[in-house]
Amino acid sequence: MTHPNLLALDRHLDATPAFAFALWSDPRLVSAWWGPEGHHLATCEIDFRPGGTWRFNMEKDGQPHWIHGTYHEILPDHRLVLSYLFPQFGVQSVISLRFTPEGQGTRMQFLQTGFPDEENWRGHQGGWLSSFAILEDLLLRLHGIGSVYPTLPPARISDVAQDLAEARRRHDADAPREAAP
Repeated sequence: MTHPNLLALDRHLDATPAFAFALWSDPRLVSAWWGPEGHHLATCEIDFRPGGTWRFNMEKDGQPHWIHGTYHEILPDHRLVLSYLFPQFGVQSVISLRFTPEGQGTRMQFLQTGFPDEENWRGHQGGWLSSFAILEDLLLRLHGIGSVYPTLPPARISDVAQDLAEARRRHDADAPREAAP
């Protein structure tokens, strides 16, 4: 720990800067990794523009943990600055992220400031480290490598995707079979 009010984490992600940035801006992607192990986003609302707000309900065992904030700076694929308010623990902080191309991937530099005490700093450090482990595992799965994180929540298929899959199944079942030569 450098300072009890400054949490700096540095990660190499196996993703382009554009995709690494989308992991923070697209609700479908954010919902797949945000929250430490045992938590999931029951609510993920994002108005992704400077001055826009975000609001998440990070549930664990049915208990809600609401966090929210405002987007202050958005430089696509490069930089993101947002406020982060966690009223339940009195945390009013600022998160800044920098995305830099590095080899075949992206260096993500994360900085969060504004913790009321060292206990909150330590709790957030553990939470972010766990969340980033889930994020890195998600990237492995998206690359077809498989999961190294055994408790990753199952992917949720949208209703539209389920409807399309069912329509395809019915179509294939009703299609006349061609005789083999």
